Amino acid sequence: MRKIIEMNHHSHDYECMWNGIEDIYMNKTKEVLPDNFFFILASFGSFCYLKTNQSDIKRLVTLGDGRTRKMYEFIAPIVGFEYRHYEFKRFESALNKAKKEIDAGFPVVLGALDMFYLPYYRKLYQKEHIPFHYVLMVGYDDEQRTIFLYDCGRTELLSLSYDLLQKAMNCSYPGLSKENTICTVRFTGTKSKYEIAREALSKRKDMFLNPPTGFLGYKGFEKFVNELPQWKNQLIKEDYDKILLNMVTFYGTVPTVPNALKGIEEPDEVEFKGGFDKVSRMLYVIGKEYNNDSWIRAGELFGESATVIEKISSIIIAYLLREKDETDQLPLLFSEVLTGMKNGFLVLDV
Repeated sequence: MRKIIEMNHHSHDYECMWNGIEDIYMNKTKEVLPDNFFFILASFGSFCYLKTNQSDIKRLVTLGDGRTRKMYEFIAPIVGFEYRHYEFKRFESALNKAKKEIDAGFPVVLGALDMFYLPYYRKLYQKEHIPFHYVLMVGYDDEQRTIFLYDCGRTELLSLSYDLLQKAMNCSYPGLSKENTICTVRFTGTKSKYEIAREALSKRKDMFLNPPTGFLGYKGFEKFVNELPQWKNQLIKEDYDKILLNMVTFYGTVPTVPNALKGIEEPDEVEFKGGFDKVSRMLYVIGKEYNNDSWIRAGELFGESATVIEKISSIIIAYLLREKDETDQLPLLFSEVLTGMKNGFLVLDV
């Protein structure tokens, strides 16, 4: 048996858990989305500061919530789609469910997958385990034992053998998925991208400026900035360093340890700006398209924070490399980011 769902695909790297869903939305509505559209709306501004002395990372500081299921939970009712994750003990059961979706005319999201087993990523294939990647399956061929898929980092229709898919799906990552997980998607609404953006940004603005608890939103950010200078005295160096490494890792365009800290003497392929560069570009593009000056101005303010986060990342990297310790500058720099976030949300007319 062989079947392929014909559809248009847009390629934009580093948004794998959303790329396929955006494909489905764009094919249904004929809208053209700015880069990282659903990703930004589903995650940006979800600041959280937690003291977790019983955990490996004693201070958890997140600028945005990039957990796949949490993002889906937030944005699905706004966009107008229903989804369901299925976790299977056996690969064969997951594949059969995915094939039934294809037979019914519905593409299906597969993942998380381990990129170690994706041969079209030549720099990673059989070299580096990255167990948090997603693809959109649009077809299969039982005779060739192959699935057909679209990947955020590639423009063309790709194929992957059942054998490699089984290995790629045999992975789990906390907060993302377990082994042999697929996600079915059904669109029920046809809102425009502008309607979606207004509703999502309105909620994000309210969540940041009016947080329900003291460890979220601007309140959590203020608490973090106030307590940051005390960390060195409260924590042993090993724990302090782990916190900073975790922070800079998640400031990357995708979560990754900077090359310098891995001992790789090559420039990083990603930027460490905490996602502020993405939201800045998105707001500029959609603000221009719909003549919304407040969105353009908010994008400019968030863009200024991107520059500050990049400087923060450089300070952390230099400290962890034991080149120089300028971490005493971090509280002031994070205060600038907090001010930028406040001002950006305040000028945002939603």
